[in-house]
Amino acid sequence: MRRLLPRRMIKVNPKLFIQGMTGCKRLRENDNKDSSIGKIHDIFGPDGIMASSIAQYEFRGQQLAMSEAVLSAMMADDTLIIEAPTGTGKTLAYLVAAVLSGKKVAISTGTKNLQEQLFFKDIPFVKENIFPDLKAALMKGRSNFVCHRRLRDFLRQASFYEQWESELLEKILKWYQLTLVQGEGDRVEIDSLPDESRVWSEICSTAETCLGRSCEDFERCFVQKMRYKAGDVQLVVVNHSLLASDMAVRSSGRGEVIPRFDALIIDEAHGFEEAVTQHFGFHCGVHKIRKFVKDCRFQLTEAEIHGEKFERELRKTDDNARNLFGIFEDIQIQKAKIDSTDRRVMEARENLSQSLDSLSSMISASPKAREELKILIQRVQDLRIEIDTIFGTSSAKDYATWIEKKDRVISAHACPIEVGSALRKRLYEKIPSLVFTSATLATSGSFEYFRSSVGLNGTFSPKEVILGSPFDYGAQTLFYIPKSMPEPNSGEFVSLLAENIGEILSVTQGRAFVLFTSIRNMESVYEKLKGTMSFPLLLQGTRPKSRLIEEFKSKSGAVLLGTSSFWEGVDVQGESLSCVIIDKLPFAPPDDPILSTRVDLLRSAGKNPFFLLQVPMAVIALKQGLGRLIRTRNDRGALCVMDPRILSKSYGKMFFQSLQKSPMTRSLSDLKEFFDFND
Repeated sequence: MRRLLPRRMIKVNPKLFIQGMTGCKRLRENDNKDSSIGKIHDIFGPDGIMASSIAQYEFRGQQLAMSEAVLSAMMADDTLIIEAPTGTGKTLAYLVAAVLSGKKVAISTGTKNLQEQLFFKDIPFVKENIFPDLKAALMKGRSNFVCHRRLRDFLRQASFYEQWESELLEKILKWYQLTLVQGEGDRVEIDSLPDESRVWSEICSTAETCLGRSCEDFERCFVQKMRYKAGDVQLVVVNHSLLASDMAVRSSGRGEVIPRFDALIIDEAHGFEEAVTQHFGFHCGVHKIRKFVKDCRFQLTEAEIHGEKFERELRKTDDNARNLFGIFEDIQIQKAKIDSTDRRVMEARENLSQSLDSLSSMISASPKAREELKILIQRVQDLRIEIDTIFGTSSAKDYATWIEKKDRVISAHACPIEVGSALRKRLYEKIPSLVFTSATLATSGSFEYFRSSVGLNGTFSPKEVILGSPFDYGAQTLFYIPKSMPEPNSGEFVSLLAENIGEILSVTQGRAFVLFTSIRNMESVYEKLKGTMSFPLLLQGTRPKSRLIEEFKSKSGAVLLGTSSFWEGVDVQGESLSCVIIDKLPFAPPDDPILSTRVDLLRSAGKNPFFLLQVPMAVIALKQGLGRLIRTRNDRGALCVMDPRILSKSYGKMFFQSLQKSPMTRSLSDLKEFFDFND
């Protein structure tokens, strides 16, 4: 049973960091000198291991304090929320604490890229310089690995739309022979494999087609080998999606995805709710159902089960799926809520559900007991649940449901309105110690919004720490809001936006990220600026993100225009990035299906969704965007917000209270003086 502790917010003054946090200092004094807490000073102190391992090392009291706080939470089986601003060195801080705890620790990050940085850069550093016996493993989702059985099945029925797909398969087969001998079956081993490869989707491992121990390839399965490696290490590096998958599998009683661990560190925790919401949701489209029908035909043929009854039901399932999704072909917006009471939707859903039920009964009655047929029964039952949840009326109070149209492809979705209750049951009650960390968790000096979003309220009372920044924002930055900018709903907004951005870039001589809340604004400003600047303008979408970042770093004075994917996870140090410009306060679109459903729920409970939900979400997004600028103590630059509402609206103070304390100006001459001084 978890100990219930009163919630405690510790606001840390950077000046106190030479001695560490007060609470941790008392703990050291009451413990012996050989305690794990004391060893943190030997590692992160001014004359510690880190100082001797890194050239031009700068002691950071925040890093030492964070490591102490994380270790203390792990040793006491507590839950900790800790905001560690950019420059803290949070990754090394929690890695050291995790190792010193002596526990098996899972570390979850937001993306595969962050996983790989942690596993291939940070952990090797810790192993080489501090803990030579450290063992760690990297775990990815099963779709990253080739499935022996699915590859064999695909080769017996392979069909291609384009010549390049056939050529890609040949490339994959050559790689497959190599990875059998010396690889790990991971798609990352294949050079230039497209992210959305139809061939790979046909041959990779999937949960819905996995036979488990019944598979003849179980002992040489690449996914099983990955799990086996992860069973004999102290640190396991995963991502939020894989962690959510593990929760779902454990709660179903069907085993586990991640080998059992004693403590969990959730890094980039600001994105945890969104990742869990998507993973605990249901996502379906015509392609998914048609793929199931195709697999049915293949497996029935392999089992030597033939008959017009089966074929007739398969065709009917295919037709009913087309009819259901065809209802939404004429929607004019990218996302539209589903009206499950619409008569056409109700009839089409019922027809498809009946077809799926008939298929399930027919396959179940088959005398052939092939494992592949048992998997088909489970798949058809899962599809039935998905269709009923997405298009049915009974789930309306628990799920946000919507149709999404992208590149003329229709997909349907249902995501839980809140995930806190599921997290409490599936995670918090199971794992003794949890640490949530990110550079952006607090709003107005409080974790109230974050706690509420992930269910860390009620009987779960985490300890809370907000660390100060190691950077001197008063000297290193200037916060600029132009006087001439109207509110975003003005007809002149885009033209004046381009004009003001042009003026700023002339002062900074490029060297800027211009971050937009919409593709439309980004493209409009790009068209207005194109040809008027003497430095390179790089536009999101024209090349892969990684290539754009490399070009930005290599081209003198480059300016990169991007939307949401560039607001976080991008690290550019030095003068190449001297300015970050935000077009407007990043409020989520009010018609977003999940957000609008959550807004309606709060409003029906008599609460104010704008201040409880929409403003905190925007604050965290703005902190992420502006956080691209200052990455080291030597960085200098301007933070520019083109939205005057941050000054004129009552909620503006919530943004200012959440940002680092940069000097603010509305004068372009001050901006010029700032860059003249720094130049």
